[in-house]
Amino acid sequence: MRGKLLPLAGLYLVQGLPYGLQSGLLPVLLRAGGLSLTRVGLTKDLLAVSGTLWTAGFVLTYKLGEQGASSLFPLLLLDRGLSARELGLWNSVGAVACSIAGSSLGGALLSGHRKLLPLLRSVLQFRLGGLACQTTLLFYLDTPWARLDPGTVLRGAVLLSLCLQHFLGGLVTTATFTLMMCCSQLAPSALQATHYSLLATLELLGKLLLGTLAGALADSLGLHLCFSLFLALSATPILYLSLAPRALARAGW
Repeated sequence: MRGKLLPLAGLYLVQGLPYGLQSGLLPVLLRAGGLSLTRVGLTKDLLAVSGTLWTAGFVLTYKLGEQGASSLFPLLLLDRGLSARELGLWNSVGAVACSIAGSSLGGALLSGHRKLLPLLRSVLQFRLGGLACQTTLLFYLDTPWARLDPGTVLRGAVLLSLCLQHFLGGLVTTATFTLMMCCSQLAPSALQATHYSLLATLELLGKLLLGTLAGALADSLGLHLCFSLFLALSATPILYLSLAPRALARAGW
């Protein structure tokens, strides 16, 4: 009996703790910060929309590993002898082109009436695989015999991995913004625009967080441990998808 009750208690903790924070603690903190009662009530209404807390957690975390790796990897290639001119071209024009291509593919897949959550799980898995390949290349670059000379296979592989991650990142971003729009559609019509703006703000915050701290993490943890952390952070959203609320599934996601 105890073995059955422990998972049930864990489930109540996972579901009840966020609700307790948003219904009890958050209004007090907002009021203490000087917000009017109207704005405090509006915030509670936004967070009370089905799936909002889960979606907020997802958009805050889904880019952490990707942003950390994409902010560090080009700098490490520069340290290992790749020219600033060539790297700048691939990491600007090439990266933007691949990101646009990934976003376009994501839109095409979604317009083909693909189920959003299964599609999002698949592209997150592809992104994790791409980051694992990039991390393997980085570990190999740390060996004494690794060279990024022009015309070598290794040089082509690292540039390809750079573009691949931006392509997969664009694909994941399109699916995630679609998820945010679907969640906002569950809100009352008068709150939908504000609700989407809240999710978009959290999404941007999640993007900036690891990009800002990546350098400090690399200096303190070392490259191997740092990129292993990025891999773990990229795997987390895949597991998090399994916790999607039933209300979102009923909405046709």
